[in-house]
Amino acid sequence: MRYVVVALLLVGALSGGVVAQESPDIANATTTFDAELRANGDADWTVRTTVPLDTPEERDAFRNYGQRFAAGETSAGPGIEFFESAASAASTAGDREMLITNVERSYSLGTETGTLQLEFRWTNFLAPEGEGYRLADALLTPDGTWLSSLEAGQEIRLYTPPNYDIQQSIEARQVNDSLVVTGPESFDPTEFVVLYEPAAASGSPTASESPTPNGPTPDQGIDGVVVGLLGLLFLVIGVLAVWRWRGGNPIEAVASDDEGPDEAGGGQPPSPTEAEEPAVDTELLSDEERVETLLEQHGGRMRQAAIVEETDWSDAKVSQLLSRMADEGQVEKLRLGRENVISLPEEEEER
Repeated sequence: MRYVVVALLLVGALSGGVVAQESPDIANATTTFDAELRANGDADWTVRTTVPLDTPEERDAFRNYGQRFAAGETSAGPGIEFFESAASAASTAGDREMLITNVERSYSLGTETGTLQLEFRWTNFLAPEGEGYRLADALLTPDGTWLSSLEAGQEIRLYTPPNYDIQQSIEARQVNDSLVVTGPESFDPTEFVVLYEPAAASGSPTASESPTPNGPTPDQGIDGVVVGLLGLLFLVIGVLAVWRWRGGNPIEAVASDDEGPDEAGGGQPPSPTEAEEPAVDTELLSDEERVETLLEQHGGRMRQAAIVEETDWSDAKVSQLLSRMADEGQVEKLRLGRENVISLPEEEEER
């Protein structure tokens, strides 16, 4: 995992918690950076810095500071000046105008913590690409990047634009419709690329294909009948197959009630070891089950790129699926050089 946001909003921004109690002590503060990407390419940012407060004096000092912060009267942060400078540099690097607008500041005071909140809109944050968008050059400057590292206690969330899907992604934890990374982390800015395409291009139903308010379309009704008949057929075949495997031999028995097993051509049913193992129908498996089946077929371990080739899924889908499976303990991920090796958990392999 390589990427993330800067440890720049807090360094030197919220200092001097004891001196004149003008700003809170940020030694144990946490910061989240939420970027809600919009369908027009803009991004609505929310930066929250939460500070623990242990004494009534600290609460009073934070309240006084929060009021001045909300009024824009403080020189400490989280400040908008950094983002304005970053947007200006990214405009030059990306050769399109980006602006910081709709700036709002607020604060809240809880029982044991206080939070400073900075909100703003970054226009043209996403670069148009085909029918979708590309997130990359908004992070760059003519000299490199305005990103450095994500420190402990910091987290960034990138929310997918409405009605768009991720087609290419950095390696990150996916939570609902967002990509999330938690510090400490560092990254190579040239590898920070996320591609978004309209959901309809990924197979989502268009407006003309959507169900009518009064119920399913006639085609959907026919499809439902076909699916039901196919399900019944599979059930009958499955029952007959199990009966035959267990020695029922219904076809031979009907052929002649007087003939013995050998004369009827049935003979003894094959033992489980002699019977051919049925092939797995991958269309009946969930995405997680298909990955587990592939791993079992390859000795419990595969390269992530090989899984992409075998499944014919997109890199983004495989990356997000494996991250989710790793979080749930279904697989294990090992970073080797510039690629991931995916394996079943040890107990799964022994079984």
